[in-house]
Amino acid sequence: MMATNPRDEKLVFAVSPAGQGDGVPILLVGVPNGAWEYYMKDGKTHHFDLTKAGVPVKLLLFGAESHAAAMKVIDDAMKASGTAYLDERRTDFAIKHKG
Repeated sequence: MMATNPRDEKLVFAVSPAGQGDGVPILLVGVPNGAWEYYMKDGKTHHFDLTKAGVPVKLLLFGAESHAAAMKVIDDAMKASGTAYLDERRTDFAIKHKG
């Protein structure tokens, strides 16, 4: 059921510190439709400092109209900060299920 106020539809997340039993934490993120429509669709961000939960990660999520538009945001931000980043677009980062 959609909340009456789309601002109430915020991103949800959970951290599984033990992950799949390998000691690597897994971050689960849920993006409700209201969060996408109100916050992220137009490039607004959701950001989390998970160091507060003991996970050494700060996460920033943003919306973009296309893959190219998202890459432009990242490219522009990295150039402006003078920071290099790894281009891993061809790497498969899917979580491998044990079994």
